[in-house]
Amino acid sequence: MLEERMQYTEDLIIVEPSSGVQPGVLVCYLDGLVDPMKLENLQLSVDGQGENRTSLYKQVPVPTVEEAVHRLAQGYTVIINSPAGTGTAIETLGVQLRSVEEPSSEVTVKGPRSGFTESMQNNLALIRFHFPSPELKVECRNVGKLSQTQIAVLSVGGLTNTEIVREVHRRIEEIPLDSILSSNYLEEWITDNKYTLFPLIETTERPDRVAGALLDGRVAVLVQGCPFVLLLPFVFLQAFQVSEDYNWNFYIGSVIRLLRLFSGLIGLFLPAFYVATITYHHELVPTPLLQSIAAAKEPVPFPAVVESFAMMIAFEIMREAGVRMPKQVGQAVSIVGALILGQAAVQAGIVSPIMVIVAALTGICTFTLSPTAVNYVIRMLQFGMTVFAALLGYVGIMVAAILLLTYLASLRSFGVPYLGPVAPFDLSGLTDVLVRRPLVVHDKLPRLFKPLRTYRFRSKR
Repeated sequence: MLEERMQYTEDLIIVEPSSGVQPGVLVCYLDGLVDPMKLENLQLSVDGQGENRTSLYKQVPVPTVEEAVHRLAQGYTVIINSPAGTGTAIETLGVQLRSVEEPSSEVTVKGPRSGFTESMQNNLALIRFHFPSPELKVECRNVGKLSQTQIAVLSVGGLTNTEIVREVHRRIEEIPLDSILSSNYLEEWITDNKYTLFPLIETTERPDRVAGALLDGRVAVLVQGCPFVLLLPFVFLQAFQVSEDYNWNFYIGSVIRLLRLFSGLIGLFLPAFYVATITYHHELVPTPLLQSIAAAKEPVPFPAVVESFAMMIAFEIMREAGVRMPKQVGQAVSIVGALILGQAAVQAGIVSPIMVIVAALTGICTFTLSPTAVNYVIRMLQFGMTVFAALLGYVGIMVAAILLLTYLASLRSFGVPYLGPVAPFDLSGLTDVLVRRPLVVHDKLPRLFKPLRTYRFRSKR
């Protein structure tokens, strides 16, 4: 029955122990998925040679063939006692995975440098290492109709709102997919709005960021085989925060955070502002600067909006090429390509020098943001803002900004307003969003996430 359910796969190994063991006892495992050392200790114990060396391994009963099949696929070794009609699965997973290293997508100058790997067991250990608390609660479950992927939901007892935790479990239970291959599969199914451009769930590779989120009363979700952890609820302004802000003096952390927010605004509005100014609002530009811009644009046969779109698209193509190419040549190709193409385009009269400056400054400002989905959203919204600016000038920019803010205000992340603590306005929460509040006065928990207690400090509970 086991072989039939496993499609008679050739990597299924079924071994009958040596003499001295009751007939009908079988050891079953998938070749290459188990740790050879654990397997050897298991076989010696089953054969009755020496002491039992498997007492420290995780063991679960397998009452049915279906349960045995799922445990085999997860890297367990299943011991079947046919005469007794019982079975036991022992955790012997031993897949070769990469070691813990600094996450490439969230580089830090000052702070911890460990990042998650594809092993959930290792990721849970890293979170426990950074957050050694007995109140940390881990709830595991399997998701997927065809391939059951292990998922862990993390919360803090007595701090995390139980309604949010229950809602996370409810949404996970309703996922009808055959398999969960990465955290994004899970994210798209449990998010509040499945068709929005903006991310309503945060992803991170840093265990210290997960520990900080748990201390704020948020929930973390881990997926087996994926190094990215989901953090929820998530509000828009958190995209401009990084865990490194709290590893510097609060003055430095506040200045860097404000600079990051300012850079995001420049990256979103600068191309549109340039197009609107050049097309409609010449009177707002000082005369010497206007003469310089007009002289630079004289040989260019295209309007400002076409220039802007051409440069933004070229910049995005070079950025994507630099990411996808091998690391050794990716940076060189993107830098050399930008220099050569930019200079050649100016000399050929296709774009003006001022447009090259605008595109380069816009790209640099977006690089200051952490590589979350919000970064990509801002880069995509640049095109929409530019279209409104080309149609109505500054009025178009204001109309686009009002529509954008109205849409953001309508979004929710597990019941939390996406623009909080700006809308609805919360002064105490806003002071730790725009700036980095000193830790000695950072005593209140964010009310946005509805924690079960008010204060961080135990003396104020």
